[in-house]
Amino acid sequence: MLLSARLLAQQNAFSLQDAMDYALKNNASIQAVLYEVESQRQMKKTGFDLPKTDVTLMYGQYNSYADNDNNITVTQSIPFSAFGSQGKLNRALIASSELRKTYSENELVYQVKQTYNSLAYAYSIRNLLLQQDSIFEGFFKAASLRYKAGETNLLEQTTADAQRNQAKIRLRENETELAALHSQLKGLLNTTNTPDIEDKLLKEQSFALTIDNTLISSNPSLAYMRQQIDVAEKEKKVQSAKAAPDLLLGFFNQTLIGTTNPETGSVATSSDRFSGFQIGISLPLWFGPHQGRVRAAEYNKRAAESNFKSFQQNMSAQFDQAVQKHQTTKAGLDYYKSSALPNANLILKQSQAAFKGGEIGYSEFLLGLRNAIEIRESYLQTLRDYNQSIIEIEFLSGNK
Repeated sequence: MLLSARLLAQQNAFSLQDAMDYALKNNASIQAVLYEVESQRQMKKTGFDLPKTDVTLMYGQYNSYADNDNNITVTQSIPFSAFGSQGKLNRALIASSELRKTYSENELVYQVKQTYNSLAYAYSIRNLLLQQDSIFEGFFKAASLRYKAGETNLLEQTTADAQRNQAKIRLRENETELAALHSQLKGLLNTTNTPDIEDKLLKEQSFALTIDNTLISSNPSLAYMRQQIDVAEKEKKVQSAKAAPDLLLGFFNQTLIGTTNPETGSVATSSDRFSGFQIGISLPLWFGPHQGRVRAAEYNKRAAESNFKSFQQNMSAQFDQAVQKHQTTKAGLDYYKSSALPNANLILKQSQAAFKGGEIGYSEFLLGLRNAIEIRESYLQTLRDYNQSIIEIEFLSGNK
């Protein structure tokens, strides 16, 4: 049973790459987008979409006293939009749905990376809090023994107890945060089991991209917004084509009972059939509705162009902010690795040794301990923000 539990835990623990691959395969929103893409592909068949063929029967006295004359007429109207414009719109819509799939995948990968980074940070904070809890637990035991031995007053013991309880409260808060992040990752992966991450230690993320403002040109969201301009343009052409005349083709076959052949003098009976064809056009007599639809399509196109420009500007601003954040956190990270963290380790070591040796009191010990822990916690926050800036840049550049 223990072996099965361990195997189950390993199966539910994902590396970052595995989590991204699993989400792309199983996420419900991605599945919905795939259905939309397939729906648009099926609509490609409607590019040459003809109205229903009209088949009419006329029977009775339409030619003579004979009451059993009959006429069968087949007519077909062909809208001008069937000659290319509807097909081009359908292809533009297919391209739009495929780009929507790409940007949905890019956003999903971005969310998975964010959640994974947040989980690694929360686990690293938990390790720091456990270390802090262990130190305060030892401090409380030492203070209790010293108080019983009459070597110190009640204030030191009470202070130690308060610090120990505060550390335990933070641990419980951390557990709540971890549970929320696990639930968030579960939703992104669309899995029945609660997933966990393999890399529980927050690490500095590698970054191979050359930072350049042109990177956002590869963002699939931007490409999707640009494609909406093309869709609006094709929609306008379809509406314009609908205002053009429709072609009308027809064929008829009928009897003309009692009609005399002027050359032979023979009289047509019900066995004689007469055929012919029809050709014509359907003209719109009222252009107001057509003009309204064409103008509405033109405004939709202008709106798509404005939305694209606004989206592009906002994305460029987000990219600049992400780059600035990356540079700032990178500098902070270098400082912590080169100076602050070694100093924190030294402060913690010296404070513990001096307190045990009776060289300093509990107030000096607590001050040194807090400084060391705050430096380590600030380092983890900076590392988290540094990784987040890389995730942001990769997302904006469309690099999954």
